[in-house]
Amino acid sequence: GVFLGAGYFMVFYKNFGDPRVALEASTDFTYTQAFLQNNSAEKPVLSTAEVPAVKIPIIIYHSVRPHIPGESIMQDRFDITPELFEEQLIYLRDHKYTTISMDEVARDTKEGTTTPTQKPVALTFDDGLVNQYQYAFPLLKKYGMTATFYVYTNPINRGNKRYLSWDEVREMSTTGMTIGSHSLSHSLFKNSTPADIKKEISESKKVIEDNIKKPVTDFAQPFGYTSPEIETVIKEAGYTTARGIPWGTLHSSKDLFHLSGYFTSDNFKDFVRIVGK
Repeated sequence: GVFLGAGYFMVFYKNFGDPRVALEASTDFTYTQAFLQNNSAEKPVLSTAEVPAVKIPIIIYHSVRPHIPGESIMQDRFDITPELFEEQLIYLRDHKYTTISMDEVARDTKEGTTTPTQKPVALTFDDGLVNQYQYAFPLLKKYGMTATFYVYTNPINRGNKRYLSWDEVREMSTTGMTIGSHSLSHSLFKNSTPADIKKEISESKKVIEDNIKKPVTDFAQPFGYTSPEIETVIKEAGYTTARGIPWGTLHSSKDLFHLSGYFTSDNFKDFVRIVGK
């Protein structure tokens, strides 16, 4: 989220490229579309001998808060307003989408079908920011929708008012939201030792479980960085899914520990395009 500072975006760009690519002259050609054309391809459908890939858009949010002009050059990339978030939820409702948990994403991916769920979409929030509780959570309840909130645990109840408290995490957990882990400290695993990576993944799971009294089965890699070795550690720690960042809406049974998603943006047409991909 924006509160992680400029270093977050420098790390992200180094690993995945800068989504703020030059836009085409057409005002309809948004940064997401340009980024996708330059940097990504959808994962192919598996052969008929294997479980088929399923289409489930996974949307990645960070801050949901009123816009503060000039506060951050990344405001339109990682932050959206409550008004826009509500507009997105209304769109999902009116177009008969069903919000599902990441465990349901895993179930559908393993089975190779989203039936009987109608037009599934998974909403996810990173970093455990308090504005997610203040602005997104009430709107999700208002429209009867769910989301997965990936929290990293070190800032919780440490006096930093930008982050959730355990009481707020528990309230969301008992009101239909899924709580996942985003590690202990949001460190970049690329620069971490194997022992530190294992600690970040396994101990954060235990901390959250101790506080919400529920199993924690979903992980989101900090900065989206992953590797086969990291995914093995995640699996061995007892998680059933891990969500990264790289872009796509098709998921196969081989993808459960590097599930792909899309950042939202401040352009409503981006959201419509992503959920319809």
